[in-house]
Amino acid sequence: MKNYELKLFPKHTGIWEGTYRRIGADGILIDQWKSRLTIRFLPDGRYHQVNQYFWEDGFEECLDFGINSFNDKGELIFENPRLSGKAWETGRSVVLIWDYKHRPGMTLFEQIDLIGNDDHRIRVWKWSEKDTFNGVTMIEERKVATEEEIDPQFWVDLPNKRTNGQASRSDS
Repeated sequence: MKNYELKLFPKHTGIWEGTYRRIGADGILIDQWKSRLTIRFLPDGRYHQVNQYFWEDGFEECLDFGINSFNDKGELIFENPRLSGKAWETGRSVVLIWDYKHRPGMTLFEQIDLIGNDDHRIRVWKWSEKDTFNGVTMIEERKVATEEEIDPQFWVDLPNKRTNGQASRSDS
């Protein structure tokens, strides 16, 4: 039985475009890429997110996080071949913690905050591997379309866009 009310997750649906900047523990820029995230709620309340990444050298990725459900505490549970984790609302932030299955001991901690008119968001990933801090990824994104404006053909074409394999350039 659902005993929670989602206040922040619905504000994150739609299409977001931005830039990811990966910074090492020493403060030096390691990598940078553009992004397009497409997020929707299905009619039954499940959540679906797809991240597309674009590097200047022409390399692209399309990571489908799958269709995920909320537990009875309102936590979004991610379980797919690449990662295992959860996300939840706290105050004005969405917080995520997940572990990468292909790299045992690697954990990512993320905080997402909406700013302005809820059409601009800032995110930070903090990386650790066992007891080593590996740096951060800073992300700034703008909403470019609402959930209702997502082209339905995107979901039809998605199986042909997905990046195969568990490893990703964005988490190496």
